[in-house]
Amino acid sequence: MGSWRNKPWLLWALLMVPAAATIAGIGTYTRVLGPEDAPRPSRGDLVGRYEDGKGGVVTLKADGRMVLSGVTYRAEVTKEDGSGYGFLRGCHDQDASWAFTESRPRWSHVVNVATDCDVGASWMQWDVIGTPSAPQIVYWVDVPFEHRVLTRR
Repeated sequence: MGSWRNKPWLLWALLMVPAAATIAGIGTYTRVLGPEDAPRPSRGDLVGRYEDGKGGVVTLKADGRMVLSGVTYRAEVTKEDGSGYGFLRGCHDQDASWAFTESRPRWSHVVNVATDCDVGASWMQWDVIGTPSAPQIVYWVDVPFEHRVLTRR
């Protein structure tokens, strides 16, 4: 059979396979190799009126203000003894503010919402999905069990 010294191509082949796999993995992760990401909504694409099909309506304005109506979410409240419990809380005809966070990798765009609904101040982070022409915003009513999708109308 002989030693590997008589077959230098075997040593090169053994070294090139892991190197090629590493380069392909890095290229795929950084999106240099593979399909291009689908276009995602930007801040300007999000301005408009959204409905969740269950009575929730959100209007995002270009100046960073928003109006919430019928949006329900679970809130955590801490009792005096330190124990927490959750209950459903609603925003009805509330003014709020919003900011858009675009991050890399591109699949994690979010809308940060600051509002004062019912009891105390609250801050929520909603996911942005869809395309620039048909953006959608996802918010969780009861993490991680129920979510609602706001679709621009």
